[in-house]
Amino acid sequence: MRGISDKNQKLLEQAREALQRDDRRSARRLAQEAVASDPELREAWEIMAELSSGSARQAYLDRVSQLLPDGATTASYSESSLDPSQAEQGQKKSKSIASTVFWVLSGLILSGILVVALLAGLLIPTSQTVSAVDHSSHRLIGDLPKPTLTSTPEPTLTPSPTFTPEPTLTWTPEPAPTNTPKLLAQVFIPENILEGERWIDVDLTNQRTYAYEGSTLISTFIVSTGTQYHPTITGQYHIYVKYRYSDMAGPGYYLPDVPFTMYFYQGYSFHGTYWHDNFGVPMSHGCINMRTADAEWLFYWASIGTLVNIHY
Repeated sequence: MRGISDKNQKLLEQAREALQRDDRRSARRLAQEAVASDPELREAWEIMAELSSGSARQAYLDRVSQLLPDGATTASYSESSLDPSQAEQGQKKSKSIASTVFWVLSGLILSGILVVALLAGLLIPTSQTVSAVDHSSHRLIGDLPKPTLTSTPEPTLTPSPTFTPEPTLTWTPEPAPTNTPKLLAQVFIPENILEGERWIDVDLTNQRTYAYEGSTLISTFIVSTGTQYHPTITGQYHIYVKYRYSDMAGPGYYLPDVPFTMYFYQGYSFHGTYWHDNFGVPMSHGCINMRTADAEWLFYWASIGTLVNIHY
């Protein structure tokens, strides 16, 4: 069996712990970091498949199948495989609920039988009137009227409350800044930029992307660029094609329907990112990862031919 580095072993352990506490975001980020370091790490692909759906999940499962030895089959990476004690606790909890429901229903049935028996006793006629006698004087006080029967309704069975799962937390990206534009200070402006011309600046050191019109700052975004193993290129380029959705694939990854993609040099591009939320940290294979809402704003603001200036 191929060995796993201490770093990747620790990443997998942290990913499993994140799954156990239902921290899906951290689990996905840790698994992706492990895959970026070692594309042959099958367990990391299994975790990513567990945290995905649709075509992305199938793509990860296909990758898992490719890494399995001959004759083996893909196993679903479920919560039960993470911690057997959790499955045992779930079974005990189910048995406890079933026992509680059984005793509640038994009590309600017994109560109904007692009510019916009581009503049957009251309905059996004994005499037309009931006489009351004062035992101290043995005088007949009088005939009391026959008691009026009052119908007691049978108790209504209240169904157990329906379990409502907690709402899934969804990340809502912040809108692109709409504040009054600021003049640049201590920022290099390419010599060939005309006044009012739109251009994009990427600061790899600070993991930031800026949108300018001439010397005026229009918007700022936090991004994730290439890692030390897959660095983002530097220099000046121009956007040459734009896609509302684009499939991306490379060694160790496949990402379908990547939104708001703008290529500026070969396979390097700006695009929205749905597989991680760790912006501000290098995470990509060279592209410039953006929050999807930020990528959408830049997609419709920029055009074919817009200058892209990338530097440290």
